[in-house]
Amino acid sequence: MSKRLGRWLVACSLVMGVTSSAYAGVSGAIFTTLKNGSRVNDNIYTQKCGDQGVWLDGGPGPNAPQGAAGLPDGDYFFQVTDPSGKTLLSTDAVKFRQIHVSGGIITGLSGAGNHNTGTDIDHGATTIELCPFSDTPNPGGVYKVWVTPIDQFVGDTSAVDNTCKTCGFHGFIPGWSKTDNFKVGTGEGGACLVVWKDIDNDGSGTVSYTPSAPDGSIAWPVTIFDSNTGTSNTFFTPFGTQKDTCTFAQLPPGVYTFTEGTAANYVLSFNRLDNKYLTTGTYPDTVVQIRIKTGDTGYHELVFGNKPK
Repeated sequence: MSKRLGRWLVACSLVMGVTSSAYAGVSGAIFTTLKNGSRVNDNIYTQKCGDQGVWLDGGPGPNAPQGAAGLPDGDYFFQVTDPSGKTLLSTDAVKFRQIHVSGGIITGLSGAGNHNTGTDIDHGATTIELCPFSDTPNPGGVYKVWVTPIDQFVGDTSAVDNTCKTCGFHGFIPGWSKTDNFKVGTGEGGACLVVWKDIDNDGSGTVSYTPSAPDGSIAWPVTIFDSNTGTSNTFFTPFGTQKDTCTFAQLPPGVYTFTEGTAANYVLSFNRLDNKYLTTGTYPDTVVQIRIKTGDTGYHELVFGNKPK
C-alpha cells in the first residue's frame, strides 16, 4: 500500500470516529466487490455502476471457511452515504434497498428490491449493485455503505431519507449497523491487470472465455502476494465476461507474485504476460512475478494455460 493511500485510509478512520469493527450490535462483515465477487485493490473503483462498479457483498471473505464472519440470518436495509454519514446518496426508497441473508451470506433481494444482482463465485453469495446513488461531496471520492437489520431501522421505509432527531443516520443507528468505505475515481493511478485461464484443453496458447472450467468447476484458484502490504489473497479467475474486465483495477506500483492452483487431472502447459510467454527452464512455472512500475496505468493480461495430464 502506498504511503499516500495509507494516509487516506487513516484520515477516513479519524473522520468517521467509529468503524464497523466497533459495531457490536451485528456480527459478521460486509464488503464491496465487483459483480462476480472479485476484490478491488484497496477498495478503489474506476466507476460507480455496471459490472465493474461497486457491489455489496457479505459473509466469509476469499479463501475463508463457509460461515466465517457470516452475517446473522435475516433481512437488512442498505444505504450509501458520504464517509461522514451525514449526506445520504442512495436515491431510491428504503424499501427498495432490502436484502436477505441466509447461512451467513447475502442470498438475494427481499420485498420490492429493484437493484441488479450477481453471484460471488468464491462462496456463492449474491452480490447487490449499489447503484443508483449520487456522487459523494467528499473531495477524495470516498463513500460509505451501511447495512442494518430491518427491525432496527428507524423511520419510514417508503421514504428515501429519514431525518428525524431519533433516526440516527437516515434511519440507520450506528450501534446496529455494519459499514464499509470505498472510493470511486482514479486515485493515484495504477495498472489494470486481468488474470485468465486457458481452458481449450490443448495448451496452444489460445485463450477461451467460457462460463466454466473443463472439469466442471467454476474456476481454478490463484493466490496473489502483494509486496506493498505483505499480504496474500486467494481468488478465482473470472470467466464469461469481457476480455478487458479488470481483475485488479488501479493496481499501484509494486511487485506482485501470482501462484496458480491447477485443477485435478490438469497440468500447466504455458503462461503468458501480455504477448510474452514465460517459462522457468523447460517448463512454465505456476508462480509468476509481476512488477508494476510507477506511472503504469495500462492494461496487462496474465494467462495461465492448462491441458489434461
